[in-house]
Amino acid sequence: MQALKIQVLVDDAIVRALPALSPLRGQRVELIALGEAQPPARIAPVAGGLRGQIEVKDDFDAPLPDDIRRAFEGDEA
Repeated sequence: MQALKIQVLVDDAIVRALPALSPLRGQRVELIALGEAQPPARIAPVAGGLRGQIEVKDDFDAPLPDDIRRAFEGDEA
């Protein structure tokens, strides 16, 4: 279980979101929200999902021009 504890001043915005707190308007209260922990979503790659949408040039692994290489390396001189 996960818990979130915050202290807030009950104002109009809080009352609009949580009308049950209306009697506490103007008071500082501590709100505690409890919830079940959600396991992280698992995203499985889809083989060939981008087929035909990505074009890889023949020279994609060719050395970079000197000025661009220097910029990546932080040596722009």
